[in-house]
Amino acid sequence: MKKQHLMQALIIFLIAALTSGCSKEFSGGGYQPPVDPTDSFNLSIDFTPVVDTIKLSFDSSYTNFWKEKYTVSSFKFYVSHFDLINTDSNRVYHINPDRYFLVDAADSTTWSVRLASLPFRYNRISFLIGVDSARNVSGAQTGALDPAKGMFWTWSSGYVMAKLEGNSPTSSLTNNKIEYHIGGFAGAENVLRTPTLLFPFGEYSEVLPGKKSTININANVNAWFYNPHQIKISENPSCTTPGLMAKDISENYSKMFVVTSIVNK
Repeated sequence: MKKQHLMQALIIFLIAALTSGCSKEFSGGGYQPPVDPTDSFNLSIDFTPVVDTIKLSFDSSYTNFWKEKYTVSSFKFYVSHFDLINTDSNRVYHINPDRYFLVDAADSTTWSVRLASLPFRYNRISFLIGVDSARNVSGAQTGALDPAKGMFWTWSSGYVMAKLEGNSPTSSLTNNKIEYHIGGFAGAENVLRTPTLLFPFGEYSEVLPGKKSTININANVNAWFYNPHQIKISENPSCTTPGLMAKDISENYSKMFVVTSIVNK
């Protein structure tokens, strides 16, 4: 009986030893934690919704360039096709061109766009505000481009590239609403804009091996109402179809972005 117990113990010991040896062999000699796919980036572009220099709040009232008071209930925009630029070397690096992001002021988890970039030093950034024409006619989309996000009209008119909603005592709409749903991706009605932003003087985004860089950008709601076009709430409280006004507003809000700082870690 004792011999039988000894044999069983020996067998269990050998199995455990073999299993341990195999584990070390397949793991490279030690435990390797799984890669977190959410951490597979080295560049973060962090957008902050603001009104001029004040962080946007849905509970506050603001005044635009034309001295019109208004509140904001919704502020969203698409960004895609990011380029990092070094003007000294004339180097341009296209970052993850097949990824699209919806920045929603009501959801702070959408404010940070995480991308993978080649290591280099950059002093400018460029990106597309909106969804390119190819994706507008590519059928049902998922993720940020899911029609359930409330940023899609029809297959013929495509996506809403940027949206601003709220209220103003100067609006003639029911309940003093303001509604700007800016879309149109073809021909004279194209509202797609690609701003190029300079970094603060003397600052660079240094994407180094094993390091991460963050580009902080403010998105200013007040830019929607002026420069280069005059958009007064009292005269135009709504724009919800492609056309000349949508194009004018898109030219205004293409200037709403400012790089405020760079953080290299």
